[in-house]
Amino acid sequence: MDGMAQDLLAWYDRCARVLPWRSFPSPYRTWLSEVMLQQTQVDTVMPYYHRFLAAYPRVEDLAAAPLDEVLSLWSGLGYYSRARNMHKTAKMVTECGTFPFDIKGLRALPGVGEYMSAAIASIALGIDAATVDGNIARVMARLHADPGPRKAMWVHASAHLPAGRAGDYNQALMDLGARICRPKSPKCGECPVESHCQAFADARVSEFPPPKKKRVVPEVFMHARLFRRDGFILFGRRPVKGLWGGLWEFPAIELAAPKPKVSAVKAAWRSEFGIDDDGGQLIFERKHVLTHRIYRYQLVLGVDVPEREMGPYSAFEWMNEAMLSKVGLSTLTTKALAAVRV
Repeated sequence: MDGMAQDLLAWYDRCARVLPWRSFPSPYRTWLSEVMLQQTQVDTVMPYYHRFLAAYPRVEDLAAAPLDEVLSLWSGLGYYSRARNMHKTAKMVTECGTFPFDIKGLRALPGVGEYMSAAIASIALGIDAATVDGNIARVMARLHADPGPRKAMWVHASAHLPAGRAGDYNQALMDLGARICRPKSPKCGECPVESHCQAFADARVSEFPPPKKKRVVPEVFMHARLFRRDGFILFGRRPVKGLWGGLWEFPAIELAAPKPKVSAVKAAWRSEFGIDDDGGQLIFERKHVLTHRIYRYQLVLGVDVPEREMGPYSAFEWMNEAMLSKVGLSTLTTKALAAVRV
């Protein structure tokens, strides 16, 4: 075992974060946590993890659950393709009778990529494999003062890999990146591997990893309508593929402009749903920021019920309060619905 890994593991044995999925690292629990932790903070994931494990203690339970129920439990966690892939994976694993026991088999599961397959293999199956997420990539970039691409960080992480403790090693690097070797204001004075860090020795920690080029995030105008009938509200289900796939929302049109003309909004409603009115009062308005898109959202009171109840949706349903509690809604729709209930 090299010196860096030895010092890292000694620190991890003393200071590891107490996380529920670490107490019993089965393939199912490890996979469930890794799916949820993709692009999401640990504190945010915790309540969702507990809810899912309570509802689906075994992978077979998750496989047997309706997708709407799974999406409902997932609501608010974002990146909903993760939930859909998780449901598909649960069905595949249940049909096979067990999780794959090697990295190649894990990679074949929906939504399981290079990072996750190695993480599950090392943590739950005891396979000697390094893995690299954002935290680990940052640690390796600083340890080696290397501005190189992610592939280079995999080489570095593998070079330090201690045989027999790969799972602990990978989790220790994750903890180090999350708690000490942070993107901003790293706590170098508390770092257990400071003596092995080339960027620290060169007084260049802030230079690694190099900053990414900022992307221009497009803005989209989303105009939704609230239709009521006998205590029920009309909702449309988005196609399974794409943003918010499989979730239910107020019927809406989208235009690739932050502030389109009224005539363009009217034309879109006429084209999609056969509605030819300006709508009623404004109920809810919000700027909703995603990593790849900014939504300018408006919800107005619908006047004419759609002549064509499909538009961009795969299904339509008149729902009451009880029905809404059992389906998946995006955070944006949940906030808009809260305004309706006031």
